[in-house]
Amino acid sequence: MTNRSTLLVGSMPFENEEQCMRRALEMLGPQLFSLPDGEIGEKSAQFPEGNRIAWVMSAIEVLTADRDSWKVVRESVRGRDGMPIDYDHLPQLKPKRSTSELPQHVRLGYDRFFERSYPLFKQLRREYEQPHLKFQLGIPTGLAMGFAFASKLDWLRYTSAFNTVLAREVNQALAQAGDDLIVQLELPPEVYAAYLLPKPLHRLALRSVLDLVGKITPGAQIGLHLCLGDLRNEAVVHPKTLDKLVAFSNRLVAAWPATHRLVYVHYPFAEGAVPPRLEADYYRPLRDIRLPTGTRFVAGFVHEGLSLDDNKRVLSAIEQARGQTVDLAASCGLGRRTPAQAEQVLD
Repeated sequence: MTNRSTLLVGSMPFENEEQCMRRALEMLGPQLFSLPDGEIGEKSAQFPEGNRIAWVMSAIEVLTADRDSWKVVRESVRGRDGMPIDYDHLPQLKPKRSTSELPQHVRLGYDRFFERSYPLFKQLRREYEQPHLKFQLGIPTGLAMGFAFASKLDWLRYTSAFNTVLAREVNQALAQAGDDLIVQLELPPEVYAAYLLPKPLHRLALRSVLDLVGKITPGAQIGLHLCLGDLRNEAVVHPKTLDKLVAFSNRLVAAWPATHRLVYVHYPFAEGAVPPRLEADYYRPLRDIRLPTGTRFVAGFVHEGLSLDDNKRVLSAIEQARGQTVDLAASCGLGRRTPAQAEQVLD
């Protein structure tokens, strides 16, 4: 398995961003084509493990703290790490500003995350002699911000406004890093829509992604993380088949703008703590995936709940279905694992 490239989706459960990147480089260096910073963030009494450890929750915390722009309809129910205990206990917010006003008053902080970690990344890249490695910045789409909206109508109405904010922050990072940066779009709500909503509503999920991409600087390198949700290592989507995910990604790829390079598409096969299935038939729909020439297919199956032989068995089923060698990843970020479990996956 070591001759294939490897993708780290984002979060890692180590002490800080430097330790996350060092551990990844020590264990996987030559296999990586890009490197995230591990998404730890600032530690405090409220967030003892860091305020970035749970994906979009760091951005939702920014909104919750801004009482000039948001009314808190319901407070979050939090665990010991400061994060919501599950998706049903996120804060519920009501906007005080219009969709046109919102981008002027909201800063989610992804540009700041980049500014803090990119210089350290370049230093470590030199130290570990990986000159071709690129920095990887993961962001949600505007649709993900709606997880915290009290109104589903507001959820849809404000998606494009949040995409404007996200693109502005990404473009600031791109202005500094250019081709040295891969922007990873993380799509749990879009995958949720693909599986659980009627087909006529799938266009809403496609629109969210394409609207964001259209606001990002042309020429940007972008990866797609098709995510099943992983808050506290529990998936929000439980696919019985892969057909709907394949259909969704094919529609997205068919509409992809030529102005932006699609570097990879990452498919998840584990459901949080639940390992990938072993039955080869489950993976057969992967033969129908259509990707642009040069776009990597990254198989997110590596899981500490499977033996090495079973991981190899899943890889064989995926590659038989695809008819090609694939790149490797876990199903999602490793931040919800213990350090020992994360090292087992990295190994």
